[in-house]
Amino acid sequence: MRNMHELIKECIFKNDKEQFNNIEDKVIGFANRYVGSGVIIQDDIFNIIENYDRQVTLLLFPIPDDEICGFICNYKGKMFIYVNTNLPLEKQIFTAAHELYHLLFNRDQLESGYSHLVKQDDLNGRQEERAANLFAALLLVPRTLLKEQIEILQIDPANLNLLDIIRLMDVFAVPYKTMILRLYETGILKEKEVDKWLQVPDRDEREGVLFEIKKHEIGLRWQERTRTVKYGNLKALIMDNDAQELVPEAKAAKDLAYIQKSMEEIFKGLGEKVE
Repeated sequence: MRNMHELIKECIFKNDKEQFNNIEDKVIGFANRYVGSGVIIQDDIFNIIENYDRQVTLLLFPIPDDEICGFICNYKGKMFIYVNTNLPLEKQIFTAAHELYHLLFNRDQLESGYSHLVKQDDLNGRQEERAANLFAALLLVPRTLLKEQIEILQIDPANLNLLDIIRLMDVFAVPYKTMILRLYETGILKEKEVDKWLQVPDRDEREGVLFEIKKHEIGLRWQERTRTVKYGNLKALIMDNDAQELVPEAKAAKDLAYIQKSMEEIFKGLGEKVE
């Protein structure tokens, strides 16, 4: 008999319904105030973060390491959220929503020097990381909108196929495993069905989810490694804070292309200190 998939074993919905409901309430409260009713967020998550707190600098740039998804930290009194834009856009979106949780609910820790690095294996990480992942999933795929889209797309929940799931992934711009878990949490998939779907390869171009996405050309935009570069107000901070050395050894560098290399060193150093 095959062992249950780790994501099901660690699933908050399965293990702690009270915590699940508590996080869902937090998501609904946040969405009602900062997102609006009936809105599917997709890549608007980046604007939502910036508009929520103007004191937070959102950094977007590519690092050729798929293990590094993102980062949130308080550096010399300034809050930074970083997202690796070398990742597929769907993972960038999820990472941003994950870090939003830490910004909202770990603010005191962040202000006291706590830093947090998101890696690919964080789906099976500590309890707080599972809570952040759940928050991200609930925010990006709200229960009511998921059921609504199933009706609009004329999907039969009793005869769900991989193409149906891919179409839903395209609507909500989330990774495959996130969609499978949301279908489970909304009662559309049973636990045994979830275990079966989680065995399907999701990043193999020769079979499974990514293969079908490319074959049917559905949701290709969310698979794009955008490699976007955005430094928020970091350029100004570097140029205006030479004496404070916000970026070590980059004293108002004339060549602003040097910023990325410097920031990579900062995040590498901070990543080594992550709790």
